[in-house]
Amino acid sequence: MAHIVMLLSNPFRPDPRVHREAKALVSAGYKVTILCWDREQKHTKQETIDGIQLIRLGPKSSFENTKLFLKTIRKFWKEARQEMSAMEIDIIHTHDLDTLAPAIKEAKKRKIPLIYDSHEIYHEMAGERLSGFMIGLIKSYEKRLVKKPDVLITVNEKLEEIFRDFGARNTHVIMNCRREVPVNELDVDVLEKKLDLKDKKTAIYIGVLEPNRQLLELAKAHTASQDDFVLIYGGYGSLEPEIKKLADSSNGRLIFLGRVQPDKVPAYNEMSHVLLATYDPALKNNRLGAPNKLFESMSAGRPIVVTKGTYAGQVVENTGSGLTADYDGKTALVAISRLLADNELYSKCAKAGKLAFENQYNWLAQEKKLLNIYSSLLK
Repeated sequence: MAHIVMLLSNPFRPDPRVHREAKALVSAGYKVTILCWDREQKHTKQETIDGIQLIRLGPKSSFENTKLFLKTIRKFWKEARQEMSAMEIDIIHTHDLDTLAPAIKEAKKRKIPLIYDSHEIYHEMAGERLSGFMIGLIKSYEKRLVKKPDVLITVNEKLEEIFRDFGARNTHVIMNCRREVPVNELDVDVLEKKLDLKDKKTAIYIGVLEPNRQLLELAKAHTASQDDFVLIYGGYGSLEPEIKKLADSSNGRLIFLGRVQPDKVPAYNEMSHVLLATYDPALKNNRLGAPNKLFESMSAGRPIVVTKGTYAGQVVENTGSGLTADYDGKTALVAISRLLADNELYSKCAKAGKLAFENQYNWLAQEKKLLNIYSSLLK
């Protein structure tokens, strides 16, 4: 049985993309161990989830404090390599740039294949917090390192083109599509009753609650309007206190769920009428990325509203699975209201999304590509 070791710089709560890939490999007969960085040092040190062995490492660090992150990341790399030193490993599969350096060294030392799984353009993501000088350094570092792995996989064709321009070799696209999850209608009924949503139209966002997603702008515009639907937010992040405050004073027009476990998300999507992924296109990763919500909406057969001028917007326009709107709270509200008021348009978008999911944007199609990559490397 071939042993795959993945490196991950979050504690695996679980990370949806990493979880799907690791489950696919376990189901195909591989042994999978994930070495992940528990920066808060509050999760179980070792556990097994869906046949995936998890080993959470230190040191204690932070997601928000850049100086502390830079100070501690090499200690995480050292712990990861120490953990790997006692293992027989056939392939290393590393996730995002902050785990790539130790993976390159370990793979080179062992003379085994290395897969680099880039979920985004790292220097663009880091650019949301850092100065221009630091962004330039990280960009140079990223362009240099992405040339070294045997295989680079990323989330869509736009990012693949960029990494090819950086000099990456043997590139592949594994999209963040979902496997269709049957939803128990009783679970949906329970949620509707719990939230007092029977016979009410709803639009929902469950995910990271951070700026550059138009969350506060949309919530403020909605609570000040007369739109005939309930806006629902769930998740965690720096905007939690402000969103909760808005929800508490909204007379039920805005509902804040708090943190939602991943296995509960399909039922919330099924309960809702429209999904949202209105990310700021001024940020390159937002402009070029494919948010999970896009594929969740297709899987659930629910129309989605996304930002115009983004890769997600292009997919929505090509498939007819929803509507695009400018990055503006009022414009997004118009798109949501239009979908909810026009039964013919709503039905057309819902059916188009479901068809796109069945034909192309589903996890089984992506899983097949992933397993083919592994098969070719092990030959």
